[in-house]
Amino acid sequence: MRDMKRLSNGDSTIHILPVIRGLKSEIGVVIDAFAKVDPDAVAVSLSKEEIDGIRNLPEDYEPELSRYDEIYIQGLRRYGEVAAPPPCYVAAIETADSEGLPVIPIDIDEASYTELYCASVSGTALFRNSTRTWYLSKRQFAADTPEEYVLRVDRAFNNMGGFKLIEKERVSWMSAELLRASKMTNRLLAIVEYERQQEVVGTIEKKLTEARTDEDRNEDD
Repeated sequence: MRDMKRLSNGDSTIHILPVIRGLKSEIGVVIDAFAKVDPDAVAVSLSKEEIDGIRNLPEDYEPELSRYDEIYIQGLRRYGEVAAPPPCYVAAIETADSEGLPVIPIDIDEASYTELYCASVSGTALFRNSTRTWYLSKRQFAADTPEEYVLRVDRAFNNMGGFKLIEKERVSWMSAELLRASKMTNRLLAIVEYERQQEVVGTIEKKLTEARTDEDRNEDD
């Protein structure tokens, strides 16, 4: 069982499970987390539109993969069988639905993401990223574990200014949504992509510390 980070927000506890997008073996990881946490709500690092898409997949579904996705999946196959949409999210949504639990989207909605992308990524950056993607398609991301692999791929593709800014905004958005969701639940299970989990945890911990400091300051006043 993969370790989960547990964060307390008042009477609520957020259990954050990092997952490897694409690996079929993550289904077991997600199901084990449900059994361990016994959540009353589930949050996933997807947008509302993506959750709706998973719930309404046509029988003849064929994934439309970006060049990044193709490179990511090609290397991920070294660690096990892969599938799309990511089995970790499919398992989380199907399990929650079968148990009558609310599924909460915590990633940026499509309209806001489009606006953020256009504001963050210039034409020059897009061209440079396209060139880098071609170069990285020839590279082998040597890693002993899938966890190490996804972190290396993420650093290689998302360390340019505009794309790095987008991921930073996603972390901020997801952290805020998790805190908001936790106020309506007692045991919240959050399924978060491995690449962003550490940043999300750090951001939430910082916000909780700031909130406690403000409370202490108000009591002193």
